Amino acid sequence: MKIGVCGGIERIKSAAECGFDYFEAGFGVFASSDSEAYDNLKSELKKYGLPCKASNSFIPGEIKIVGNDVDYDCIESYLVRGYERAAELGVKTVVLGSGFSRMIPENYPYNYAVNDIIKFVKLYAAPLAAQYDMMLVLEPICKEETNIINTVSEGAMLASAINMPNVAALADLYHMHKVHDTYADIQNLRGMIRHAHISNPIPNDKSFKRIYMKYPDEYDYKGFFDALKYAGCERISIEAQTADFESDAREAVKIMNMYK
Repeated sequence: MKIGVCGGIERIKSAAECGFDYFEAGFGVFASSDSEAYDNLKSELKKYGLPCKASNSFIPGEIKIVGNDVDYDCIESYLVRGYERAAELGVKTVVLGSGFSRMIPENYPYNYAVNDIIKFVKLYAAPLAAQYDMMLVLEPICKEETNIINTVSEGAMLASAINMPNVAALADLYHMHKVHDTYADIQNLRGMIRHAHISNPIPNDKSFKRIYMKYPDEYDYKGFFDALKYAGCERISIEAQTADFESDAREAVKIMNMYK
């Protein structure tokens, strides 16, 4: 299993020096950034020899994929530009989290929302990703942050319903902890979990909701890795907050290398 880290351009140098296998950049830098920002990202990745194999923060909150105000022309334009740039950097996995974008509006029927997400994935996100040999993974997000697709099982069930070869699911340890998912839930979804996010979901620093792992015994990280390996997960990225990226990333890499 390959290990990576999420972040912006300012973390690339330290991420490479810490020994991560790849970088996970926000999709917005591909789809929305001006040429200078994108070129700077590409230059930094090349300079430090760190491949960008994954991308998160897929659809910004102001672009809705659920509800009565979905603008599919806007969505398509956003995706076309984003995928083209992502492919240029070698991205292979795109994470569909986007909790605000998929939030069900008040009084909007749940089954309509499910159909909206299926339509977005089947007609837009997945076919365009397939053109560039990319996998789209559906990310379950806890109930405090969105009101649809909250558990690992729900993410995998929706991916199964979509039934496209480049659509699978993601397991995020923070969100799993919040909704009380278990590692058995991952094991029962063998073949469906293709990407993962990790963090310490119970930080002692209350200014952060999830932090970098510091000690192997502070949480059952081994159990998470074992379940992911059994399920066939290919990559796992740290998605967490920190006041000292370089120091915290070095400690987290040690833990990840113990279990990968």
